[in-house]
Amino acid sequence: MPAGSNACMLAGMRLTHPSINPVGRGVTFRFDERPIAALEGETIGAALSAAGILAFRHTPLGAPRGLHCGMGACFDCIVTVNGRMGQRACITPVEEGMNVTGALPERPAVMPAAGEAREEECDVLVVGGGPAGLTAAIAAAESGASVVLLDERALPGGQYAKSLAASHRDRAPDAQFRLGADLRRRAAGAGVRIETDAVAWGAFAADGPAIAKQGEASERPFEIAAVVRGDVITYRPRRLILATGAHERPVAIPGWTLPGVMTTGALQTLVRAYRVCPAESVLIAGNGPLNLQLACEMLAAGIRPVAVVESAPHPGLAALREAWRMARSAPSLLRQGIGMLLTLKRAGVPLLWRAQVTQILGEDRVSAAVVNGRHIPVEIVALNLGFQPETSLARALGLPHHFIDTGLGHLATVTRPDGGTALKAVYAVGDGAALGGVRVALARGRLAGLAAVRGLGFAAAPDDPATHRSLTRALSFQAALWRLFSQPRVDPSAIADDAIVCRCEEVSAGCLRAELAAGLTSLPALKKATRAGMGRCQGRFCSATIARLCPGLPGEDALAAPRAPVRPQLIAPLMQEAPEFQAPLLRHPDPPLHLHPVPDLPAETRHADVVVIGGGLAGLCSAYFLARGGADVLLVDRDEIGMAASTANAGSLHVQLLSYDFTDETPPDGGPAAHTLPLGPRSIALWKQIGAEVEEDLGVRTEGGLMLAEDTASVDWLRRKSAMERRYGIESHILGPNELRSLSPALSDRMLAADFVPAEGYGDPLRGTLAVRTLARRSGTRLVPGAEVQRIERDGARWMVHTAKGVITAGRIVNAAGPWAARIARMAGFDLPVTGTVQQVIVTEPAPPLTRHLVAIANRHLSLKQQANGSFLIGGGWFGDFDAASGRTRNLRRSIQGNLWVAARALPALKDLHFIRAWTGINPAIDRAPILGEMPNLPGFFNTVTANGYTLGPIVGKLTAEAILHEEKIDPHYRIERFD
Repeated sequence: MPAGSNACMLAGMRLTHPSINPVGRGVTFRFDERPIAALEGETIGAALSAAGILAFRHTPLGAPRGLHCGMGACFDCIVTVNGRMGQRACITPVEEGMNVTGALPERPAVMPAAGEAREEECDVLVVGGGPAGLTAAIAAAESGASVVLLDERALPGGQYAKSLAASHRDRAPDAQFRLGADLRRRAAGAGVRIETDAVAWGAFAADGPAIAKQGEASERPFEIAAVVRGDVITYRPRRLILATGAHERPVAIPGWTLPGVMTTGALQTLVRAYRVCPAESVLIAGNGPLNLQLACEMLAAGIRPVAVVESAPHPGLAALREAWRMARSAPSLLRQGIGMLLTLKRAGVPLLWRAQVTQILGEDRVSAAVVNGRHIPVEIVALNLGFQPETSLARALGLPHHFIDTGLGHLATVTRPDGGTALKAVYAVGDGAALGGVRVALARGRLAGLAAVRGLGFAAAPDDPATHRSLTRALSFQAALWRLFSQPRVDPSAIADDAIVCRCEEVSAGCLRAELAAGLTSLPALKKATRAGMGRCQGRFCSATIARLCPGLPGEDALAAPRAPVRPQLIAPLMQEAPEFQAPLLRHPDPPLHLHPVPDLPAETRHADVVVIGGGLAGLCSAYFLARGGADVLLVDRDEIGMAASTANAGSLHVQLLSYDFTDETPPDGGPAAHTLPLGPRSIALWKQIGAEVEEDLGVRTEGGLMLAEDTASVDWLRRKSAMERRYGIESHILGPNELRSLSPALSDRMLAADFVPAEGYGDPLRGTLAVRTLARRSGTRLVPGAEVQRIERDGARWMVHTAKGVITAGRIVNAAGPWAARIARMAGFDLPVTGTVQQVIVTEPAPPLTRHLVAIANRHLSLKQQANGSFLIGGGWFGDFDAASGRTRNLRRSIQGNLWVAARALPALKDLHFIRAWTGINPAIDRAPILGEMPNLPGFFNTVTANGYTLGPIVGKLTAEAILHEEKIDPHYRIERFD
């Protein structure tokens, strides 16, 4: 505490101040069986911090975790509240008698019934209630438009203009508090409908073409999916203004995951909004004036920081030029900055220029920080090295972005000065579009609100010269400030191997480097190999760091693609029954554009005994068994090897017939799907063999599959289906309701029967595909990524395959191009009856053990299984969309909601979980049997295509290898001649 200060005092860890009074009544809750005193209006995180508790939970690897970002973006502070898992302590309010624990419950809590589901239209929808969003909403509403504003918090204002917590009252609020209060008052007076506790969890293209080129305005319709206080609302606004803000950028140094390490914004929220500090010994470090502001606010609250560590160099003579520019643009802000420096100097707080924290030490919590080689004992470390815009919704809509190569690097939405984007109806403003600070946000918010309604024909104010002047001054000030606090580009080699990069999945930089050294090249490949970026935060706190570690300069395509939901979302309110047997076929689509960076291999002539075209599971397995048998094999793929459907599927190991395999149109012998049944057990045995060879279990579990029936017609269907399965040698049993409850008690009690197939199961498609790739390479297969096939010719007894990486000559070709196999076949002069469908997969947060089986429902689309980490993978053939212009697949809202409805119908406990992400991949579509063997009249040209690639990949690869190496006959049911 500053010497002689009597203005403030530290009461335990609660701060008191003459102008601020606690007004929340006292409440008590329990944390891990310990009673905690709190104030009504506080969050769980604030109350625990006031009690000096820093560790809220332990990760699956046993590491302690606590409050970090303080704004609900990182999900490190998740706790279980009254049996409800995945609750963020930093935003969840305390209640009298609540029970909080850091552990998972034995069973998820029963959630209340889902709220209302409806669709809404409005003139303008604003997503984000910070200064930019509120200002845009006010401008639009004052012009006469109907405006809805969505904000995740209990009260809008954003990070900058957030209000004092309801637990306190301030008799003399500062300028930031006053700004928030003024914006909220003006918005209410203008008629803005502010929806709090509202999460816009996804942005979806309704239909129409994707944006083709940067800068083109498009009329493509879209929809915003939101959950507003439990109600599910699909908004279809005439204009959309995205004002989603930013989060503090990650600082991947050893020890940054320890409890007690938090962002500067998180500590500022505790100190400013809740008048709480977790400890007295605080170090503030990073880059920029926010750290100086926090230090001054802590001094005002009675806590003297140990030091402020600033990475920028000490201002020299060059700073005078910047100060002059800043004085001309915003003299009041310059005075504030100078005042903060003087305040720190008078209080004796060391300000260490050109310094940085390189390591944080401690066991269960912070004990010291290493600054330029010097150990400083400390209990709390607040880190801020800049910000990352929240662009998830903008990217989901396909808006163009450009990469800003400063610091760690980030994406900024391409906009006009008024926030307009390449999509005519969409505007993006504030730090969520491009970093610029509050004054830029206020100016651009107003310009966007006016431009949006002017485009709708409202009599909005004319172009506002004063606002344009304010914007110019604000941009000038911000540019000078950034030059003063210069932020060099992060050197990836400086990131220590033992530094955790992905906080959610506990993946270190050393682990990522090992995968890069083994041949991976892109962020998506690293995600699939290590699970980095697959946790609750959706990659917000690791994807830019991973991109820095990847070869080459990061760009838009190097960063993780946006996924729905943009925040983990509770399943219960989203479940909606939807049509499920309407998967559109992709009719001879052109191949997607290259989605991942690949090694820059030379274009040269290559030779092989066999060239395998397609680096998915079928191609990799073919190459592996061929190379193991002594063939000289070269495998080519237009993209990175194994990064398409083989690592984007749900991991089911199917043996029984699925709902779309056995219908009224099925012939007496069961048709192609039934003919394929014997291959399933053989392929699963090969999966186990592959796991043994790489000394991993690959997540393979074969404890049986259950096809459920919930009405008498479905029970009859199950009996007929089971008889067909037994006809082909598959062990299949019909279970009654009591047997089913005994086998899997968590399944819905509405189910009347089940077809139980003991041989079925599931595996981890990521680990499985990468294991086969390892074995293929180990056996001598040469892999050539980025080698798109352009032309195929016959040269006597050999084939010439022209690719983007040169010509390949080979005696035999294996066409394993999956949904693009028909395109390859046409190059060789024949038609192949193969196309594709876009299918989706959903993953949930980890849950207690609920089922060991692969679960499906009769006459429904569902595959459901619980992974070793407790997460559920939900699939079953629900379809997505394909954007031919970008070459990307994308989710459809109705497919997500329909898939969740069916899944929770089978396993009701799912509705009490959060789903973390949904993704899509293109799956081959044929007649449910594989197409294998040599083409008639085309000696040396073999097809290896199957619609059930994850299950059957090993066996179709082995059959192909045996046909080539030993001239083994292919079953006629799997040959191309069956289509004659």
